[in-house]
Amino acid sequence: MSLLDRATDRPVRRPDRPARRSRAAALLVPVLLLLTGAAAVVPLAAPDPAPAAAPAEGFSAERALAALPDIAAEPHPSGSAAQERVRDRLLERLRAAGTSPQVITRVAARTEAGETAVGRVSDIYATVPGSDPTGTVLLVAHYDSVPTGPGAADNGANVAAALEVLRALQSGPRPRNDIGLLLTDGEEYGLLGAQAFVDAGLASDPRRIVAVNLEARGTSGPAVLFQALGDGLTPAVREAGAYTTSLADEVFGLLPNDTDLTALSEAGVRGLNLAYFEGAPHYHTPHDSIERVSAASTQDTGDAALAAARQLAGADLSATGGRSTYFSVAGTVLSYPEQLVLPLAGTATLGWTALLLFGRRRGLSARGALRAAAALPAALLAAALVGAAGWWVLSLLRPDLVLTAGNAYHPGRYLLAEALLLAAALLGWYRWLRRRVAPLDLAMGVLPWFWLLGLVCAVLLPGASYLFTWPALIGTAAAALAVRLTGRQSPWRTAAAGAAAVPAVALTLPLLLLLLPALGLSLTAVPLVLAALPATLTLTQLDPLLTRLAPLPSRRFLTAATSALALAAAGTFGAVTALDGYSADRPRAVSLGYLLDSDTGKAVWVSSGGPDQPVVGPLLTDGRLVPGDGVPMLRDLDFQAGPAPLSAIEPPRTEQPTTTEQDGVRTVRTRVHLPAGTHRFVLYANTTRHTVLDATLDGAPAAGGTNLPSSAGDWRWTTSYAAPPADGVDLTLRYRGDGPLSLQIVALQAGLPNTPTTPTLPADLSWAAWPSVAGQTLVVRTLAL
Repeated sequence: MSLLDRATDRPVRRPDRPARRSRAAALLVPVLLLLTGAAAVVPLAAPDPAPAAAPAEGFSAERALAALPDIAAEPHPSGSAAQERVRDRLLERLRAAGTSPQVITRVAARTEAGETAVGRVSDIYATVPGSDPTGTVLLVAHYDSVPTGPGAADNGANVAAALEVLRALQSGPRPRNDIGLLLTDGEEYGLLGAQAFVDAGLASDPRRIVAVNLEARGTSGPAVLFQALGDGLTPAVREAGAYTTSLADEVFGLLPNDTDLTALSEAGVRGLNLAYFEGAPHYHTPHDSIERVSAASTQDTGDAALAAARQLAGADLSATGGRSTYFSVAGTVLSYPEQLVLPLAGTATLGWTALLLFGRRRGLSARGALRAAAALPAALLAAALVGAAGWWVLSLLRPDLVLTAGNAYHPGRYLLAEALLLAAALLGWYRWLRRRVAPLDLAMGVLPWFWLLGLVCAVLLPGASYLFTWPALIGTAAAALAVRLTGRQSPWRTAAAGAAAVPAVALTLPLLLLLLPALGLSLTAVPLVLAALPATLTLTQLDPLLTRLAPLPSRRFLTAATSALALAAAGTFGAVTALDGYSADRPRAVSLGYLLDSDTGKAVWVSSGGPDQPVVGPLLTDGRLVPGDGVPMLRDLDFQAGPAPLSAIEPPRTEQPTTTEQDGVRTVRTRVHLPAGTHRFVLYANTTRHTVLDATLDGAPAAGGTNLPSSAGDWRWTTSYAAPPADGVDLTLRYRGDGPLSLQIVALQAGLPNTPTTPTLPADLSWAAWPSVAGQTLVVRTLAL
């Protein structure tokens, strides 16, 4: 073939194959990452709600939510008249469904961190017999609300969903296993209803009971199967189809948060926890109302609960099986036995070490990889600082968000600013490190942190190890292939070396999107640090594109990009902070409670917010309370106060006590009477000269000792009673010490008394989330027994 073009007599240029390969690598890699991100995020969308005419064997959100007006038309805390009305309507529905429900009324007690919560609760329990039962599938949802809100999402919609799941299970062939429905009372006061179910002995063989518990920590969002307690539940987890991860199971077990499943599992019951988390500003507030409940979220939760319950209804519940690691990827749940967790993490470690040792002759620099590994903590520290500094600045500019613990109606706007700032910080980190380390070495330097975290988690938190182990395994394998099959200058070597970014993005991105609304803006440092790891790998994989845009040694483009991202972050943060407002649909939270000291005859307004709050702020003219002002419940030094008119509220009182003494131990028995409308009372004891050994309230035991921190002052022992009966509570105290024991009784009532200065909130304001003092009346009485 001639090297001259016959028409022009010009030389024919051969194709520049390296240049074409470089362009292909530069363009295909970001496309692959975008597709990975989309595949990870799209399955999170909640489905459209099924209509009432949907097939009977399926779940219909429209059918379920038709029951919501019977459940969540008004606040209905335990012991209230409204709760009795809700209970009667639920019993009617269950009888109409062909079951014979029973009401379990008991005084239950639970002790956490030495502090005992007691309450009188009434659970609803119904069963549907199975054809050849090996155990019971127990559908669980609590039907009480907080005292200051109707609880439409938490937990009325899930009670309605549980009723619909029970109906759907009855519509088909008779299930193999028994189906139970447990609607608990007193969950909001410390899982008292679930404890009452256990205490009643209805869980006669808990090893053969598997619970499916429905919860909410918001009003919308996709259903998340965030906990699987017990062995042999992986098939049900897969069948449920909701987003899930054994990482959440591990983390939830470390947090102080609980659900009814916590109390049931302590008795040996296995189970699954389902919930949705978006719309957190409405959680535990007066605006957790029927119109704000997401039908799509109810549909997603119901579909998952029904699918899991169906699988369990046909399974052999006497066969427990082993524990597994499980996680969602692109809408599919993957799992493997927990016994493989440590070997996989070890394989990733050994593979990386072997590649580092044997890849040196093919262009891999151990020194460069170790330098990159040593530099990675700077990227993680930058992520933590972005999250911490962002919240610090936001709390100064928007103190209204402090009152909601960082739960904002539009958290994505603030998170966008932090994400832009994090991107600027990481790009600056990459620019600095890339001048000193080759891209292959940079990727190899990031991977040790994945296998190291995988190893640590394999030992301490096995369910979390997969998040780090699989990117390390895949990244090491891809890097080995790149070193073996490509030349030192090949752009595909660089792209393949960062291949760990693909599984890292697929596993981490949906987790971050679901974690952020659950944590709130005050804790964004946690997900930002988690996001920084796959972000550094992504920068490595984008190196071919970044190199084409800014070839070494010139890095002006990266400098300009870093500056532009930082400016965009500042502009976004400033604009969102200034323009993000409130409305009747998204009201601003304010805090105001009424405190009546019946010993001194003094009343004050108290608030965990400041005097800059609209409407209620002008009432706070006394500044900060003196530490607790003698009330241990208000031991937080940030409480603000102001004078309030006296209201004619009967104080707590006790009947004439009887006292006996033996071996230096005094036993005092009395009866406590509370003001009408008290939904809970808290009892404190002064422990400066006495030691409380134990107590009983209506026969339920309460732990003694000191269970409050030193910030409580002299009042270092406490217990509480929810839903006290109108005729009073029998109290028995055993203690050591000289002289009478000083006690303080704090009675809590929902709502503020009608006084000349009691504010009326406009539509764009609402009381802050319970259990704060907002929207509540506290009546204090101090006495000696």
